Amino acid sequence: MPVDEVTLNILQKYIFREWLWSFLAVTIVLLVVMIGVALGELLNDIAGGRIPSGLLWTLIGLKMPEVMGTILPLSMFIAIIWGLGRIYRDEEMSVMRSSGFRWQMMLRPLFNLILPVAALLLMTGLFLNPVAASATQQKLIDAFRNAAEWGLQTGTFHVLRGGDLVLYVEAVEKDGKTLKNVFIQQREKDREQVWSAEKGYYWLDKKTGNRYLTLENGQITEGGAKTLDFGIMRFSRNDLKLPELESRVKEDAVEVRKSSEILFSGSVEGIVEFQWRIAPAIIVIVLGLLAIPLSHSAPREGRGGRALLGILAYAVYANALYMSRNWLLKEEMPLFLGLWWVHVLALLIAVIWLRRQGRIVGKG
Repeated sequence: MPVDEVTLNILQKYIFREWLWSFLAVTIVLLVVMIGVALGELLNDIAGGRIPSGLLWTLIGLKMPEVMGTILPLSMFIAIIWGLGRIYRDEEMSVMRSSGFRWQMMLRPLFNLILPVAALLLMTGLFLNPVAASATQQKLIDAFRNAAEWGLQTGTFHVLRGGDLVLYVEAVEKDGKTLKNVFIQQREKDREQVWSAEKGYYWLDKKTGNRYLTLENGQITEGGAKTLDFGIMRFSRNDLKLPELESRVKEDAVEVRKSSEILFSGSVEGIVEFQWRIAPAIIVIVLGLLAIPLSHSAPREGRGGRALLGILAYAVYANALYMSRNWLLKEEMPLFLGLWWVHVLALLIAVIWLRRQGRIVGKG
């Protein structure tokens, strides 16, 4: 005898809560892992002088929209497999099916869970990600134009311009601008210069925006890498123009442009970037549908195997998107296929698998 409407709603709410708590738990774990990875990368850049130490937590905060776009689809996928797998393992699904609960009835709590997450990912990809990328770029530009904001670390070799410029400062005075005992190694083609000075300070040319380091009471040792012609020049004052530090995102990069701008740009980069920004929202819906048949297991079967299989499926899906993106940017794939073919293929697999599961376990 089929369950009535009240009992059906209770069962759907029960499944929804199981998925929701699993989703929150998995998201927290993955978020901690991703923050640790991002923190390690930023600390490595700080040690190399590529990022100001004072911007560490600001940059981590600006990286969060990108991180959420990566972990939310995966955490949702694992949560559905994990939660539904527990229901199968504890034989609760057998009892529910004997009461007339059909697999199609899981779609309602499923969409109640994944559609808000998909909407959040869509807003994040279209609006928050480009804003965060632009803010990150501007923060780095502003910080590197000011020695005090840079948070120059004393006793540390700062590697700039891909290793062609190395800066070392023994101490920084309280004003945050005056440097003591400065050492600079500069390489240009086959020539190499070593600068040393008792004192130095930064200043910015407001007209050109160029950064300079003025050195006082020092000397320059210059020589060739393949010759023995070395020379030494002493100076009381010398101005050294510093190179523009490498920014992870170029000023005119497509990542920092508005979604409305790239959508109607007509360029290959703009079209691919727009599809890339909305991809996480599509992924979470497709993987949500795929998770229902993937989580079907025998009563005594463990949940770990299904979760690993889900991670493998996610990896294949994500790698297919990455490869398609690269092929499109290199014009090795027709533009009309875009990233859509990956989503359509995954959706077809999910739908076929769902219908097959319906025939195996019965339609109620």
